Amino acid sequence: MQVAYVIDGDTLKLASGESVRLIGINTPEMGRDGRADEPGAPAAREFLQNWLQGQSVELVAGLESRDHYGRRLAHLSVSGLALSERLIAEGLGVAIALPPNTRLAECLFAAEQIARRSRVGLWRDGPLKEAGTVAQSGFALLQGEVTKIDNGRRTVWLEVDDRLVLRVDKELPGLAAELDQLLGKRVEIRGWVVDRGNISQSGRKRWFISLSDRRHLRILKI
Repeated sequence: MQVAYVIDGDTLKLASGESVRLIGINTPEMGRDGRADEPGAPAAREFLQNWLQGQSVELVAGLESRDHYGRRLAHLSVSGLALSERLIAEGLGVAIALPPNTRLAECLFAAEQIARRSRVGLWRDGPLKEAGTVAQSGFALLQGEVTKIDNGRRTVWLEVDDRLVLRVDKELPGLAAELDQLLGKRVEIRGWVVDRGNISQSGRKRWFISLSDRRHLRILKI
């Protein structure tokens, strides 16, 4: 299968005309609509362009085969090397796990740990931002202190830095037993920040993330 061109570090266009979003990785966004490139975005796209030049790719569709933009969701590889894993290992993107497309998640998060320890790419200066400074929607890698916990029947709501709310399903595998122990702990969070608008009168926080996988929440050692 031939690639026509690379859109950014995690999205490309096939010669067939279809757009493909790589499973298991998020890379910095290229600038559009007047917004500047995010740090590391040009490097991720250039790396992928150079790697794919003149190559055929192998495609394995995810269990969920399309995203809400209509793009194909797939694992792509060249000569047996997974594009997502290579990009993450180079520090050009971060690992994500979005069920049901989590088959390679353990490998991708392991590759990220290697990049973090080696301080390459995005990890050279550290991409973590404080949750208390969140001011826009979109993917974010954040850290902060759990300042409040609200228990619902099926859901736990964690407030981080009194600014961001994290929604956690109690049935999320591997996490339920830890939730009540998080108050006052510093945590690392990754996911898509949603701007719920100015809802201060309701007492709810404006900025919100719905946790998709246990690996998206990590207790930080201080």
